[in-house]
Amino acid sequence: MRIVLMIWMMVLAAAAAPAGAASAKPADVCKIEKSLFKSNVQQEGNVCDVHIKRSDLNVSLMGRPLSAELMDLALGATFEHTDPQGAKGVVTGEFALLEDEVNPVIDALRKGNINISAVHNHWMQQKPQVLYLHFQAEGDLASLSHTVYHAMEAAKHPVANNGR
Repeated sequence: MRIVLMIWMMVLAAAAAPAGAASAKPADVCKIEKSLFKSNVQQEGNVCDVHIKRSDLNVSLMGRPLSAELMDLALGATFEHTDPQGAKGVVTGEFALLEDEVNPVIDALRKGNINISAVHNHWMQQKPQVLYLHFQAEGDLASLSHTVYHAMEAAKHPVANNGR
């Protein structure tokens, strides 16, 4: 009897679902991020992940040149849309930076009210020295996205020119 009741409930639920509901695509909540960061944006639900490899850096570890992927040389930011209209949200991020890029990036982030949560190294015996800057904020997503974009420009990364 339970099995028959469960099957009947599934049939009713399927009949009540609007046509095409099963194939509906999730809303594109990453419009702002995609307009700034081009094809470097991945969406999962209400989260927009921006990841830009620092292929402009040639770094060696213990005297051996290594790939940007292995060394985690990237500019990364994750935006989560927290309201139904998509205007408000949270950003967290980590940038791999050369020493002379750290202060200009911090200045750019602070101008947009983004908090710096850490600056540290990941590796010893690395040339040139790369520092990893972590940041976080909540507020208007358009403003946060533009601030992160300008911080990437301050890092001397050509994201504005070709959207790598």
